[in-house]
Amino acid sequence: MRKKRRQIDMPPSYVIEHLDEAIEKHWVRVHYQPIVRTITGQLCAMEGLARWDDPNWGFLTPPFFIGILEQHNLIHKLDAFLIEEVCRNQARVRKAGLPSVAVSLNLSRLDFINCDIFEVVENAVRKYNVPRDLLHLEIVENILTDRNKKIGEVLDRFRAAGYEIWMDDFGSGYSSLKFLKDQRFDVLKMDMAFLKSDTQRARDIIVSIISMDKRIGNRTLAEGVETQEQFEFLREVGCEKIQGYYLGRPRPYDETIHNCLEKGISVEMSCWKAYYDAIMEVDFLTGHALLLIEYRDHAYHILFANQKSRELFWQGDVEKCKKWEESFNTYNQPAVRYLRRGLRRVMLSGEDEELAYPLDGDFIMMDCHRVISYNGRCLLSVNCRLHKVAHEGELFRPAYLLRNLFYLYDKVATFNLAKNEAIELTQPQLRSGLHKVPLDEMLAEYREQEVYHADRKRFAEFFDVETIPERVAASKLGSIVEAFRTKGPDGTLIWKTHRLTRISSSRGAIYFCVVRVSDAQDLADYEAKCRDQYVLRTDTGVDSADLLWRNFITGFPLPAFWKDAKRCFCGVNQSFLDFYDFDSVQDLAERTDEDMNWHVHPEPFARDEHDVLERGITLRDVPGQCLARGVQRDILATKWPIYDAKGNIAGLMGYFVSAEALARVQQQSHKAAFVDAVTGLANVKGLLFLLAQYLDEYRFSHRNFVAIFIKIRAIDRLLRRYGAEACDEVLCCIAEEIRRVLGPVGASGRFERNQFLVFSQYNSQEEVRDLGQRLRTGIESIHNFGQRSCTLFVETHMAYPQDQSDFYEDIITALLGRSRRK
Repeated sequence: MRKKRRQIDMPPSYVIEHLDEAIEKHWVRVHYQPIVRTITGQLCAMEGLARWDDPNWGFLTPPFFIGILEQHNLIHKLDAFLIEEVCRNQARVRKAGLPSVAVSLNLSRLDFINCDIFEVVENAVRKYNVPRDLLHLEIVENILTDRNKKIGEVLDRFRAAGYEIWMDDFGSGYSSLKFLKDQRFDVLKMDMAFLKSDTQRARDIIVSIISMDKRIGNRTLAEGVETQEQFEFLREVGCEKIQGYYLGRPRPYDETIHNCLEKGISVEMSCWKAYYDAIMEVDFLTGHALLLIEYRDHAYHILFANQKSRELFWQGDVEKCKKWEESFNTYNQPAVRYLRRGLRRVMLSGEDEELAYPLDGDFIMMDCHRVISYNGRCLLSVNCRLHKVAHEGELFRPAYLLRNLFYLYDKVATFNLAKNEAIELTQPQLRSGLHKVPLDEMLAEYREQEVYHADRKRFAEFFDVETIPERVAASKLGSIVEAFRTKGPDGTLIWKTHRLTRISSSRGAIYFCVVRVSDAQDLADYEAKCRDQYVLRTDTGVDSADLLWRNFITGFPLPAFWKDAKRCFCGVNQSFLDFYDFDSVQDLAERTDEDMNWHVHPEPFARDEHDVLERGITLRDVPGQCLARGVQRDILATKWPIYDAKGNIAGLMGYFVSAEALARVQQQSHKAAFVDAVTGLANVKGLLFLLAQYLDEYRFSHRNFVAIFIKIRAIDRLLRRYGAEACDEVLCCIAEEIRRVLGPVGASGRFERNQFLVFSQYNSQEEVRDLGQRLRTGIESIHNFGQRSCTLFVETHMAYPQDQSDFYEDIITALLGRSRRK
């Protein structure tokens, strides 16, 4: 095998003469260098870099062949090839089901002069159906020093189309700040040559750049990171992304992914990009102890703690940090429960709060701010400062004692029954004074959001403001107490005791309410009380399914019941009690339908239930009539047998639906029969109805119309990427854009997940072409929905009733064929 010659001996003409061959034979390849988000440690992007491995000269260094191509105005050929290869690889990755990561590519100044670089990029992303947010474009500042106005105009086109524009080698030239004034960039890339000497002055320069970037709304990326120390420094000062040999050298795509996974660097899903990009808003150089706390998977996680917070909370001990995070997700420390409740309020309301957390006899004052909330996750920034108790006597000041007292309770509030006012003392108060809220609204919100649905009726009875004074006065202890199941930190149910007592006041009846986690000795009585509210104990053995009953039947949305072999009631659900206006299942104890006298003609009901019990048959939607709340109601009942452990019929279960409720549903269904539930446009049936109307106008009034078929190529990809709910949001945005473009002159609908149909009358072919173009342009201009990005490619097809065979074939395929499949 012939030995390869050295690059230093190669004439520059070789690169020029063999560029096309190198591209065709793939001597030139794209290698990918990882870019990692500092806060999460996940792979969030890559840079695509050209590598030339020549069969004659071996590996050519990029500065060598790139410099030659730029000198001879050929660099645009190489860059067009790289763009094509990156997009082709993105399509390959998506088809193979591999992790898809955004790639940044450098554009040369000559790309903007020697070719239409915007069309080159657009043609590639359309050819391979690549979302624009998976391709970032890097430029260096010397591009902008060119007096050619075309460059700025092309950059504006890229930005308007939804591409991110990054400035490479920021700070290496003399005009960086000038161009930040005139141009907007999404990311500024700093070369870590600043830290080669690793002096304090170099670090101060980087800190200043990062601080400036955040103020003007740019994200920061440091390239050339080579050591763990550099990574830790950049993370500490808020640099959001890093790139360099510390993470990995440029390699082929699959090798880069594999190398990252081997190092424990997972791949950031693209649907979370905008969420974590919001960290840009956080001031890491605040001067205070800073925590970034993320709520995900029903738990709180310490995403980041700067050096000051590590020293303040855990004295720099990593194990103490882990234990604190573990305790943060339990319910056994009062101070942690107080902190969790405060963070939850910030998560839900989006309003900043100041919380106090006790630590070794002092307080940590915590300013909490919601950075972003998305799809079950929430990111909170918490600035902390130590408030030291000056001397021992301060420990016994009322304010200090009261604040610690609140840690024992989930809620402390005062009720003014006469004025319908409440003040929650465990909530942060406005500086202008105590914040009063309507008592009835506060109780209703707490009942609906916190209290378990099976306990809400008891809750309403306990907090009945009309009877509170009488019940408190009659109590021997001067207070009344009751427990209810409420939602805990992870969605489970926790028993909490609620106590009301009167406060002497010259202003009228003021009551003090405290809520705390129930004592263990109380729980048995509470649980028994709630179990007996819905299920009667029997000797038939059927209550072996008690767990099923409590978790399923009580939450069943229709009136449901449970009877023994003698047709006597054993249990019912809350919907059943509400339908007949009963307080509890005790009202039905050991009684049959006949005993309740709620059927004018009881024989059909008794006969049906005997068939179920004796023959083991299941009856579905049997019509009948019953008396409820003094009114005869039409119902449809379903009943089936239940069996004991030996296989014998031990009773029956069933449910019913009122004809009134069914009629309402049918009325709504009829109204919605022609409307697509997601977009609000016409559905298949609605489009067929519209088609008939337009055809009538065409046949009898000779008014021409066109059917425009619209197909959105990206919808299935967005479904996989973001999920069904987010996909529906995109479809709604598309529908709204179609409505906007059509105005009052056309009709539209959706007949497939990603396909729409528009009907419009017209006077000229020019009108039709214009309408089709406006529909395509409008839909493709949708680059964002909510906090997520998207790239939509639109295909349109026109069909005219004049072309009868083609027209009806298109309609039948789209609508009638779809309808038949349904």
